Amino acid sequence: MRNTVLSPSPHQKTIMTAAGPVYLLSHCSPLFIQELEPDSGMRAFTRLPEHEHALLLQIAEREDTMLTIAYTPAGTIVGHIALCPVDAWWQNLEAAYEIGLEVSSNWRQLGIAHQLMQLVFAETAYEEIIVLGMGLYWHWDMAGLGLNAFRYREMLERFCAAYGFTEYLTSEPNIRMHPANIFLARLGKNAEQALVKQFFACLLRSNTLPGL
Repeated sequence: MRNTVLSPSPHQKTIMTAAGPVYLLSHCSPLFIQELEPDSGMRAFTRLPEHEHALLLQIAEREDTMLTIAYTPAGTIVGHIALCPVDAWWQNLEAAYEIGLEVSSNWRQLGIAHQLMQLVFAETAYEEIIVLGMGLYWHWDMAGLGLNAFRYREMLERFCAAYGFTEYLTSEPNIRMHPANIFLARLGKNAEQALVKQFFACLLRSNTLPGL
């Protein structure tokens, strides 16, 4: 993330799961990511673990992102949260970032996703900004969880609501591509009113319809 918004100081936590201890570390450096290997179930965004690892390395190399990793004592990445700059649709928002979350399919139902979210949003700097969540069904492991797209959507909404996210109606093109897609946002408690107004102005804008 932008250095003026979030401190680069890492935060660390150890959690005990039914599968053994898992370490959580925020503000991960590229060198640290290079030393780890992805679990075979890390494939939500790129479909292949080695590509997932390359993506995480790219995120860690950027100065305007923040990467939090869940990994085992053996050095295997089993989950992550990435905060990255928003895409062009939201570019008018000066202090907004997009969140991406993944837990390996081999390490689910162990509370890792909740622990990652708790660690990230324990940082008070997040109360100054807006965090966007783009829930796109083509990234979801519906077969692995035995859910259809709409039930997965409901699960995602409930999970994110526990950390201050709310669903908003938007005309953003990716969200509009499928009715199961969901747009969520977390408006920081101390976010400036000008930023909040910018956010609402972006929600339903259109490049083709007059007046929107």
